[in-house]
Formats: sequence, structure tokens, C-alpha cells
Amino acid sequence: MTNKFYNFLTLGALTLSTAIAFTSCGDDEEDKPEPIIDPVATKVFILNEGSWTANNSTLDLYHPYAEPTTLQKDVFATINGEKIGDTGQDLIAYGNRLYLSVWGSNYLAKLDNNGKVIEKYQFKADEGQPRSLAADGKYVYVSTYGGKVAKFDTTSIAAPVAFVEVGNNPEGIAVKGNYLVVCNSQQTGADGKSVPDNRISIVDLSTFTLAKHITSDVYGNYQNVAVVKDSVYITYYTPSYSVEMLNLDITKGTLTPTGAATKMIGTSEGELFCANVATVYDENWNATTNTSFFVRNVNTGKDTPLLDLSATPELATATVYLFDIDYASHDLYIGTTDYKTNGTIYRFDKDGKLLDKFETSSISPSKAVIF
Repeated sequence: MTNKFYNFLTLGALTLSTAIAFTSCGDDEEDKPEPIIDPVATKVFILNEGSWTANNSTLDLYHPYAEPTTLQKDVFATINGEKIGDTGQDLIAYGNRLYLSVWGSNYLAKLDNNGKVIEKYQFKADEGQPRSLAADGKYVYVSTYGGKVAKFDTTSIAAPVAFVEVGNNPEGIAVKGNYLVVCNSQQTGADGKSVPDNRISIVDLSTFTLAKHITSDVYGNYQNVAVVKDSVYITYYTPSYSVEMLNLDITKGTLTPTGAATKMIGTSEGELFCANVATVYDENWNATTNTSFFVRNVNTGKDTPLLDLSATPELATATVYLFDIDYASHDLYIGTTDYKTNGTIYRFDKDGKLLDKFETSSISPSKAVIF
């Protein structure tokens, strides 16, 4: 990782130096062949979450090194002959396969590396709706709004291997050594008000049992978790709905405040890349948003500004919904949303040059998975 990545002095003009090609599938194109997918070039799958109950989640496929670069829109529907469904929640790559959780439509899917469905599991009502994904060994783990984490064998996801009870409506999960770190969020109380859970659940992966809960004095309502070398970072909502960070020490069982961020990416080199969307509401619920980016050296605790936004001023007030990195090239992917129209993806190289900017096929791009 070069220092240039930390000091983006100039992002370049917004005019693209490479053309982006788009393909679509009309309703009358029943015999349209599957899209041709380059088996050599790196592929980036982009999951668009869509809007709740709108049945408009999509999966796009971007070829960053094609000449010219190309984007195949809604490739899931094109290849599988059906839509993803309601609210695509999470997407990971593991063992040359993609795993997709769909919250509203309540299923987990295993896809091949072109996006074709190999197998699905439909969650039962008492198991809860699937949220976040993590993988380790030969297993994929899924947090569910049933207050559980499900364990699936990657050889077949026809049925879960086991469930473990955790906390209220678990969100982000991550593997740290022999443990699975689970972020519990909140649930609705008998009076209709939200009741936050201030416990982080630690699951022992060797037995797939709850090892312990780690509690904090903060509000709770934990959201995401990132592992950076020996460190673990957690985000949570405050009562005013700002998002702040905690440093988790599993051994000591402590959660220590450590700044603010809404999106985090951890690297094995000891960097924590962060986007912070700070939104303030006035008495009439009019929102003012200020967005910034920084990278933390977890060995020193020092934060360094990540992006100079003078060339892309719209990012300074944008809601960043997608924040991912290509660990091989160090390209950074940023996706924005307004929750109403199709999202926008920005791709920067490690030296801060804006390589591409393009529109996705649906609302709220949330994940970029690099193959």
C-alpha cells in the first residue's frame, strides 16, 4: 500500500477517459442469450439493494480492465430469468462462488462466478430474515433477524448445519481467529418504541456456541464490524442517529470509543479505510450532510485524510452506501444513493485518479465484490 493512496491531491476531471457500455434485457427478449463474460479480466459484481417491498434489487457486472470498460446491467435477471427479489442485503465471494442474502424475499443463494444460481435456501419464519454474511473454512455464516446466526456448509446450502442464538436483530458479522463477532442492533418493544441491544455476541466457531456477550455503556444498536490485523472495529448508531466507532478487545471484553465512521474496510496491512457520512437534521427534519474519507493506521492510531474532494464536490455531501476496495490493485469503489433513483459508482486508482463514474441499474448500490 503506497502513501499516495492516503493523499489524494487531485482526482482528475469527471469526464471519463474510458467509455462505459451498457446492456439491458427487454421484456420481449425471452430467447436472449446469456451475456458473454470475459473469463480472464477481473470482474466486479455490484449489488444494488433496491427499495423495500419494491422488488427492484439487481446485480450488475463491471469489467474494469476491458477495452473499453463495460457494465452489464441486471446480470442476475439476464442469466437466471428472474429477479433477485426484495432487498438484496449482502454479497460475498468465497471459494470461487458468490453468496447472496436477500432480506425481504428471505433467502440465501449460492451463485457461480458468472452470477448464475446454483442453489438456494429459503429461511423459515422462525429462523428470521437473512442479513450479513461471513465465511471461514468450509462454512458460510448468516446473521438473521430471528436473533440467530445460521451456519451453512459451502458444499451444499440446501439446509443450515446449525443455528446459534445471539442478540436482537443481528447485523454485521466477521471472523476474528476462532471467533465470530456479531453486531446486535435493536428491536421494537411492547410500546412500539425501539429498544437497542448494547451487546456484542462472540461465537466460538470450534463448537458454534455462544462464548460470551460483551456489553458497553454506549447506546448499542451496533451495525458493522471490520477486522484489521489484531484489531476489531465496530460501528453503532447514537440516539441522534449519527454513527460512531468502537474498538473491540475480545480478550479483555471491552469496547472503547474511537471516532466516527459510517463505512469501514479493514486490510491485513494494518489500515482501516473509512467513510463518514455525518447527517444532521433540523427541527423540521431537513437534512444537512457532510461526507469525509480517512484512513487509520491501527498500529499508531493516526488518521490521515483519504480523499481531496475538490474535483468531485458532489461526494462532499453525498450519502455513501457502498465503500469497497480491490485488494490487488488498491482501486477504491464508492457508491452513492439518494434512496429514490439509480445509484452512482466512483472508481479511483491508488494514486487518486478518477478512473470511472457510472450509473447502476437500481437504487442504493451497497456491495462491490471483486473476482
